[in-house]
Amino acid sequence: MRSPFQAGWDAESLIHRTGPLRPSSWQDLGSWARVQGGWTVLRPEEGGMMTRIAVTADVHLRSRGEHPERFNALRDVMEKTHSLGIGALIIAGDLFDKNFQSYSEFEALCREFPDLHLYIIPGNHDPGLQGRHIVSSNATIYSKPSSVELGSRPFLFLPYTDGKTMGEVIADMGWKPSTEPWALVGHGDFLGGTREPNPLEPGVYMPLLRADLQRFQPRVVLLGHIHDPPSHPTVHYPGSPCSLNISETGRRSFLVVDTEGWDVSSHPIDTDVLFFRETLVLVPHEQEAPRLRATVRERIRAWGISPSERDKVRIRVEASGYVRDRSAVAAVLEEEFSDFTFHKDEGPNYDRLSVSVDIQLNAIAEKVRASIQELEFSFGGDEPTEEDALHCALELIYSER
Repeated sequence: MRSPFQAGWDAESLIHRTGPLRPSSWQDLGSWARVQGGWTVLRPEEGGMMTRIAVTADVHLRSRGEHPERFNALRDVMEKTHSLGIGALIIAGDLFDKNFQSYSEFEALCREFPDLHLYIIPGNHDPGLQGRHIVSSNATIYSKPSSVELGSRPFLFLPYTDGKTMGEVIADMGWKPSTEPWALVGHGDFLGGTREPNPLEPGVYMPLLRADLQRFQPRVVLLGHIHDPPSHPTVHYPGSPCSLNISETGRRSFLVVDTEGWDVSSHPIDTDVLFFRETLVLVPHEQEAPRLRATVRERIRAWGISPSERDKVRIRVEASGYVRDRSAVAAVLEEEFSDFTFHKDEGPNYDRLSVSVDIQLNAIAEKVRASIQELEFSFGGDEPTEEDALHCALELIYSER
């Protein structure tokens, strides 16, 4: 077995695992721990391979009284991880919310799953989190860059560092690319592909650059900070396990990494609330009401919710663009969304919905709408959404000359 030193890890970057090992727990986990030369190796025992590792991030725990839904989501992740036969859960930053230092309720949750070990890095909301703050024997906090071998694979844990890129932190460690596949765990923005900004936190936080990927060549990157996960073949965000507000929409999930083939899969989380936002950009049409009704029903089907989950749903709906009959549009929206609760009881927003009776302009708008739908273009991400493109086109068509 090659040591991390042989694999290219710099000696000063290897931080020994804090806290005593619990052999009974590791045996139940199907693995055992061995300390050799000041570094910790987690190796599977015969008959049990610890090849799969669960990943979540951005839980933002406060007290149960303030946000019970966040505790419930984390507990569901831990329960599902345990039920999958996985004994390791990575939390890639922001386990706790800003200015919150009460850890007893989290420790009680850890005690419910004694055979599940948590590997935690601080994020930008809990940068001062350290191992001595948590008394749970099945939780390890890496407050310094640390190399850990999980499932016989090297994992490099980078806690959040303000004012640094991830590549700079790795370079400061004197790290050299490993000859074997390895995984990077960090907390920050990925500035090398489609970037989904965090609407709660403008700016750039400890970014990972495309050049960092090319230089250090991690096989898999697991990051926290972005709550609505974008898609990338190497860089993976689990997203927040529980939506913090209406901007974080859709079903939440956690990741499972299989270290044998480095496959990353997504697994749904049962949450107390599900947020959805629908922006409907409308074009005048003689059948605009029935066409809108069909569109709304298709959007709701795309949520993928079961009848039992409807009470969990909170929605925000905006209608914009131009129509012939504004009141008919309002009636359709109120009827089709009547089974759901609007966020803060605000109801549909019609502030940007105008009326047009100009037959020629309406015909042009309809042709433009059809043309945009036929475009072979990847809307979203760094590019505008299809709704954004249509809204801008309508503003040009109907602008006063």
